[in-house]
Amino acid sequence: MEPGIDSGLNTAVERYYDITLDLYEDLWGEHVHHGFWDPGEVPGLNGADRHAATDRLVRELVDFAGVPAGAAVFDLGCGIGGPALHLAGALGCTVEGVTLSAQQAARANEKAEANGVADRARFHQRDGLANGYPDQAFDVVWALESLMHLPDRAAFFAEALRLLRPGGTLAVATWSVRDGELTEDERELVRQILQHQVMPDFSSLEEHEQLARAAGFTDVAVVDWSKAVANSWDPGFAQIQQYEQGRSVMRNLARERGVDVLGFFHAGPLMKKGFDTGVITYGALRATKPQPPRDSRPGRTP
Repeated sequence: MEPGIDSGLNTAVERYYDITLDLYEDLWGEHVHHGFWDPGEVPGLNGADRHAATDRLVRELVDFAGVPAGAAVFDLGCGIGGPALHLAGALGCTVEGVTLSAQQAARANEKAEANGVADRARFHQRDGLANGYPDQAFDVVWALESLMHLPDRAAFFAEALRLLRPGGTLAVATWSVRDGELTEDERELVRQILQHQVMPDFSSLEEHEQLARAAGFTDVAVVDWSKAVANSWDPGFAQIQQYEQGRSVMRNLARERGVDVLGFFHAGPLMKKGFDTGVITYGALRATKPQPPRDSRPGRTP
Protein backbone atom coordinates (compact mmCIF):
# COMPACT_ATOMS: atom_id res chain seq x y z
CA MET A 1 0.00 0.00 0.00
CA GLU A 2 1.27 3.47 -0.86
CA PRO A 3 2.18 5.86 1.99
CA GLY A 4 -0.74 7.93 3.23
CA ILE A 5 -3.44 5.59 1.90
CA ASP A 6 -5.86 3.81 4.25
CA SER A 7 -8.09 1.52 2.18
CA GLY A 8 -10.46 0.79 5.06
CA LEU A 9 -11.01 4.48 5.80
CA ASN A 10 -11.36 5.23 2.08
CA THR A 11 -14.10 2.62 1.80
CA ALA A 12 -15.94 4.09 4.79
CA VAL A 13 -15.69 7.66 3.39
CA GLU A 14 -16.86 6.44 -0.02
CA ARG A 15 -19.89 4.75 1.53
CA TYR A 16 -20.72 7.78 3.69
CA TYR A 17 -20.89 10.11 0.71
CA ASP A 18 -22.66 7.57 -1.50
CA ILE A 19 -25.48 7.14 1.02
CA THR A 20 -25.78 10.85 1.89
CA LEU A 21 -25.28 12.46 -1.54
CA ASP A 22 -28.96 13.22 -2.12
CA LEU A 23 -29.47 14.35 1.49
CA TYR A 24 -26.71 16.93 1.26
CA GLU A 25 -27.80 18.15 -2.15
CA ASP A 26 -31.49 18.34 -1.18
CA LEU A 27 -30.75 20.30 1.98
CA TRP A 28 -27.66 22.34 1.08
CA GLY A 29 -27.81 22.64 -2.70
CA GLU A 30 -24.78 22.89 -4.96
CA HIS A 31 -22.16 23.33 -2.24
CA VAL A 32 -21.60 20.66 0.40
CA HIS A 33 -19.53 22.83 2.71
CA HIS A 34 -19.71 25.71 5.20
CA GLY A 35 -21.01 29.18 4.44
CA PHE A 36 -19.28 32.49 5.16
CA TRP A 37 -20.79 35.54 6.91
CA ASP A 38 -19.50 38.88 8.16
CA PRO A 39 -19.45 39.60 11.93
CA GLY A 40 -22.95 40.14 13.32
CA GLU A 41 -24.74 38.58 10.36
CA VAL A 42 -27.39 35.94 11.07
CA PRO A 43 -28.91 33.83 8.26
CA GLY A 44 -32.53 34.72 7.69
CA LEU A 45 -32.29 38.01 9.59
CA ASN A 46 -29.55 40.29 8.29
CA GLY A 47 -27.28 37.74 6.63
CA ALA A 48 -27.10 35.69 3.45
CA ASP A 49 -29.04 32.45 3.09
CA ARG A 50 -27.15 29.19 2.91
CA HIS A 51 -26.80 29.21 -0.88
CA ALA A 52 -25.32 32.69 -1.06
CA ALA A 53 -23.11 32.05 1.98
CA THR A 54 -21.63 28.83 0.56
CA ASP A 55 -21.02 30.58 -2.76
CA ARG A 56 -19.22 33.28 -0.85
CA LEU A 57 -16.92 30.84 0.93
CA VAL A 58 -15.65 29.63 -2.46
CA ARG A 59 -14.97 33.23 -3.52
CA GLU A 60 -13.23 33.95 -0.20
CA LEU A 61 -10.85 31.03 -0.72
CA VAL A 62 -10.20 32.10 -4.32
CA ASP A 63 -9.35 35.61 -3.13
CA PHE A 64 -7.31 34.54 -0.11
CA ALA A 65 -5.20 32.08 -2.11
CA GLY A 66 -4.98 34.29 -5.19
CA VAL A 67 -6.24 31.63 -7.61
CA PRO A 68 -5.51 33.04 -11.08
CA ALA A 69 -8.02 33.02 -13.94
CA GLY A 70 -7.40 30.29 -16.47
CA ALA A 71 -5.35 28.15 -14.09
CA ALA A 72 -5.06 24.37 -14.31
CA VAL A 73 -6.57 23.19 -11.02
CA PHE A 74 -6.45 19.85 -9.19
CA ASP A 75 -9.51 19.64 -6.90
CA LEU A 76 -8.92 17.05 -4.17
CA GLY A 77 -12.23 15.96 -2.65
CA CYS A 78 -14.39 17.65 -5.28
CA GLY A 79 -17.73 16.41 -3.93
CA ILE A 80 -20.57 17.11 -6.35
CA GLY A 81 -18.50 19.78 -8.06
CA GLY A 82 -19.93 23.06 -6.76
CA PRO A 83 -16.61 24.91 -6.19
CA ALA A 84 -15.10 23.45 -9.37
CA LEU A 85 -18.00 24.77 -11.45
CA HIS A 86 -17.25 28.26 -10.13
CA LEU A 87 -13.56 27.87 -10.95
CA ALA A 88 -14.32 26.57 -14.46
CA GLY A 89 -17.10 29.07 -15.09
CA ALA A 90 -16.37 32.46 -13.56
CA LEU A 91 -12.57 32.06 -13.64
CA GLY A 92 -12.20 30.01 -16.83
CA CYS A 93 -9.99 27.44 -15.10
CA THR A 94 -9.57 23.85 -16.24
CA VAL A 95 -10.33 21.54 -13.32
CA GLU A 96 -9.58 17.89 -12.66
CA GLY A 97 -11.62 16.82 -9.63
CA VAL A 98 -11.26 13.59 -7.68
CA THR A 99 -13.48 12.03 -5.03
CA LEU A 100 -13.68 8.60 -3.41
CA SER A 101 -17.40 8.45 -4.21
CA ALA A 102 -18.39 7.21 -7.67
CA GLN A 103 -21.84 8.72 -7.18
CA GLN A 104 -20.38 12.13 -6.37
CA ALA A 105 -18.13 12.02 -9.44
CA ALA A 106 -21.06 11.07 -11.68
CA ARG A 107 -23.25 13.82 -10.25
CA ALA A 108 -20.46 16.39 -10.62
CA ASN A 109 -20.01 15.46 -14.30
CA GLU A 110 -23.77 15.81 -14.82
CA LYS A 111 -23.67 19.28 -13.29
CA ALA A 112 -20.67 20.29 -15.40
CA GLU A 113 -22.56 19.24 -18.53
CA ALA A 114 -25.68 21.13 -17.44
CA ASN A 115 -23.61 24.25 -16.76
CA GLY A 116 -21.80 24.14 -20.08
CA VAL A 117 -18.32 23.61 -18.64
CA ALA A 118 -17.82 19.88 -19.22
CA ASP A 119 -14.89 20.70 -21.50
CA ARG A 120 -13.11 22.43 -18.59
CA ALA A 121 -14.28 20.49 -15.53
CA ARG A 122 -13.90 16.72 -15.30
CA PHE A 123 -14.48 14.54 -12.27
CA HIS A 124 -13.18 11.09 -11.40
CA GLN A 125 -13.45 8.47 -8.69
CA ARG A 126 -9.86 8.33 -7.48
CA ASP A 127 -7.84 8.49 -4.29
CA GLY A 128 -6.44 11.99 -4.01
CA LEU A 129 -3.08 10.66 -2.85
CA ALA A 130 -2.85 8.05 -5.64
CA ASN A 131 -4.33 10.11 -8.42
CA GLY A 132 -2.18 9.14 -11.42
CA TYR A 133 -1.39 12.69 -12.56
CA PRO A 134 2.20 13.50 -13.57
CA ASP A 135 4.59 15.77 -11.71
CA GLN A 136 4.06 19.52 -12.10
CA ALA A 137 0.73 19.11 -13.90
CA PHE A 138 -1.19 21.93 -12.19
CA ASP A 139 -1.02 25.62 -11.34
CA VAL A 140 -3.29 25.22 -8.30
CA VAL A 141 -4.05 22.40 -5.87
CA TRP A 142 -7.44 23.10 -4.28
CA ALA A 143 -8.73 21.23 -1.21
CA LEU A 144 -11.96 22.61 0.24
CA GLU A 145 -13.04 20.62 3.32
CA SER A 146 -11.36 17.37 2.30
CA LEU A 147 -8.21 17.17 4.44
CA MET A 148 -10.25 16.05 7.46
CA HIS A 149 -10.79 12.66 5.79
CA LEU A 150 -7.04 12.06 5.26
CA PRO A 151 -5.20 10.20 8.03
CA ASP A 152 -1.78 11.21 6.67
CA ARG A 153 -1.83 14.97 6.13
CA ALA A 154 1.93 15.15 5.67
CA ALA A 155 1.43 12.91 2.63
CA PHE A 156 -1.15 15.36 1.28
CA PHE A 157 1.25 18.30 1.44
CA ALA A 158 3.98 16.22 -0.21
CA GLU A 159 1.58 15.19 -2.99
CA ALA A 160 0.40 18.76 -3.49
CA LEU A 161 4.01 19.88 -3.87
CA ARG A 162 4.61 17.14 -6.45
CA LEU A 163 1.56 18.07 -8.51
CA LEU A 164 2.25 21.81 -8.59
CA ARG A 165 4.40 23.61 -11.11
CA PRO A 166 7.10 25.88 -9.62
CA GLY A 167 5.37 29.04 -8.43
CA GLY A 168 2.06 27.18 -8.17
CA THR A 169 -0.51 27.78 -5.43
CA LEU A 170 -1.96 25.56 -2.72
CA ALA A 171 -5.45 26.59 -1.54
CA VAL A 172 -6.95 24.79 1.47
CA ALA A 173 -10.02 25.34 3.62
CA THR A 174 -10.54 22.87 6.42
CA TRP A 175 -12.25 21.96 9.66
CA SER A 176 -9.73 21.94 12.48
CA VAL A 177 -9.40 21.74 16.24
CA ARG A 178 -8.23 24.28 18.79
CA ASP A 179 -4.48 24.13 19.30
CA GLY A 180 -3.27 22.80 22.64
CA GLU A 181 -4.47 20.26 25.18
CA LEU A 182 -8.22 19.51 25.33
CA THR A 183 -10.19 18.55 28.41
CA GLU A 184 -11.71 15.09 28.71
CA ASP A 185 -15.17 16.44 27.79
CA GLU A 186 -13.73 18.27 24.79
CA ARG A 187 -11.94 15.15 23.59
CA GLU A 188 -15.20 13.20 23.86
CA LEU A 189 -17.02 15.81 21.78
CA VAL A 190 -14.32 15.64 19.11
CA ARG A 191 -14.44 11.83 19.18
CA GLN A 192 -18.18 11.83 18.50
CA ILE A 193 -17.85 14.32 15.64
CA LEU A 194 -15.10 12.24 14.04
CA GLN A 195 -17.16 9.09 14.36
CA HIS A 196 -20.29 10.53 12.78
CA GLN A 197 -18.42 12.32 9.98
CA VAL A 198 -16.10 9.40 9.12
CA MET A 199 -12.87 11.27 9.87
CA PRO A 200 -9.68 9.88 11.46
CA ASP A 201 -8.72 12.95 13.51
CA PHE A 202 -8.41 16.73 13.39
CA SER A 203 -5.31 18.88 13.14
CA SER A 204 -5.07 22.44 14.40
CA LEU A 205 -4.57 25.32 11.99
CA GLU A 206 -1.10 25.73 13.46
CA GLU A 207 -0.30 22.09 12.65
CA HIS A 208 -1.45 22.55 9.06
CA GLU A 209 0.88 25.51 8.70
CA GLN A 210 3.80 23.51 10.12
CA LEU A 211 3.11 20.59 7.75
CA ALA A 212 3.05 22.90 4.72
CA ARG A 213 6.40 24.43 5.65
CA ALA A 214 7.93 21.03 6.41
CA ALA A 215 6.87 19.77 2.96
CA GLY A 216 8.82 22.60 1.33
CA PHE A 217 6.15 25.23 0.65
CA THR A 218 6.98 28.92 0.98
CA ASP A 219 4.83 32.02 1.56
CA VAL A 220 2.62 29.96 3.86
CA ALA A 221 -0.26 31.90 5.41
CA VAL A 222 -3.17 30.79 7.56
CA VAL A 223 -6.38 32.62 8.47
CA ASP A 224 -8.92 31.63 11.12
CA TRP A 225 -12.46 31.74 9.72
CA SER A 226 -14.15 30.02 12.67
CA LYS A 227 -16.46 32.92 13.53
CA ALA A 228 -17.24 33.59 9.87
CA VAL A 229 -18.48 30.02 9.21
CA ALA A 230 -20.03 29.08 12.57
CA ASN A 231 -23.57 29.97 11.43
CA SER A 232 -23.39 26.95 9.13
CA TRP A 233 -24.53 24.66 11.94
CA ASP A 234 -27.45 26.74 13.16
CA PRO A 235 -30.52 24.52 12.75
CA GLY A 236 -32.17 26.89 10.29
CA PHE A 237 -29.13 26.80 8.03
CA ALA A 238 -28.34 23.10 8.24
CA GLN A 239 -32.00 22.29 7.53
CA ILE A 240 -31.56 18.92 9.22
CA GLN A 241 -34.55 19.43 11.49
CA GLN A 242 -36.98 18.87 8.63
CA TYR A 243 -35.85 15.24 8.64
CA GLU A 244 -35.52 14.95 12.40
CA GLN A 245 -39.14 15.99 12.86
CA GLY A 246 -40.23 12.94 10.91
CA ARG A 247 -39.08 9.89 12.85
CA SER A 248 -40.60 7.58 10.27
CA VAL A 249 -38.46 9.22 7.58
CA MET A 250 -35.30 8.56 9.59
CA ARG A 251 -36.34 4.96 10.30
CA ASN A 252 -36.91 4.37 6.60
CA LEU A 253 -33.56 5.90 5.70
CA ALA A 254 -31.79 3.66 8.22
CA ARG A 255 -33.65 0.65 6.84
CA GLU A 256 -32.78 1.48 3.24
CA ARG A 257 -29.16 2.61 3.64
CA GLY A 258 -27.94 1.25 6.96
CA VAL A 259 -27.84 2.79 10.40
CA ASP A 260 -24.63 4.72 9.67
CA VAL A 261 -26.65 7.17 7.57
CA LEU A 262 -27.94 8.58 10.87
CA GLY A 263 -24.51 10.07 11.52
CA PHE A 264 -25.53 12.76 9.02
CA PHE A 265 -28.19 13.93 11.50
CA HIS A 266 -26.23 13.49 14.72
CA ALA A 267 -23.30 15.59 13.52
CA GLY A 268 -25.22 18.89 13.30
CA PRO A 269 -25.75 19.62 17.01
CA LEU A 270 -22.28 18.30 17.84
CA MET A 271 -20.65 20.66 15.35
CA LYS A 272 -22.68 23.59 16.68
CA LYS A 273 -21.48 22.79 20.21
CA GLY A 274 -17.92 22.51 18.92
CA PHE A 275 -18.01 25.97 17.37
CA ASP A 276 -19.89 27.49 20.33
CA THR A 277 -17.23 26.26 22.76
CA GLY A 278 -14.26 27.01 20.51
CA VAL A 279 -13.12 23.38 20.39
CA ILE A 280 -13.83 23.09 16.66
CA THR A 281 -12.18 25.71 14.49
CA TYR A 282 -12.08 26.40 10.77
CA GLY A 283 -9.53 28.12 8.61
CA ALA A 284 -7.84 28.54 5.27
CA LEU A 285 -4.24 28.04 4.22
CA ARG A 286 -2.38 29.30 1.18
CA ALA A 287 1.15 28.41 0.14
CA THR A 288 3.46 28.53 -2.87
CA LYS A 289 5.69 25.91 -4.44
CA PRO A 290 9.09 27.59 -4.64
CA GLN A 291 10.90 28.18 -7.89
CA PRO A 292 14.04 26.06 -8.31
CA PRO A 293 17.37 27.77 -7.64
CA ARG A 294 18.29 29.95 -10.58
CA ASP A 295 21.39 27.95 -11.52
CA SER A 296 19.41 24.68 -11.60
CA ARG A 297 16.78 25.82 -14.09
CA PRO A 298 16.74 24.11 -17.51
CA GLY A 299 19.13 25.59 -20.06
CA ARG A 300 21.52 27.09 -17.52
CA THR A 301 25.08 25.94 -16.96
CA PRO A 302 27.05 26.37 -13.75
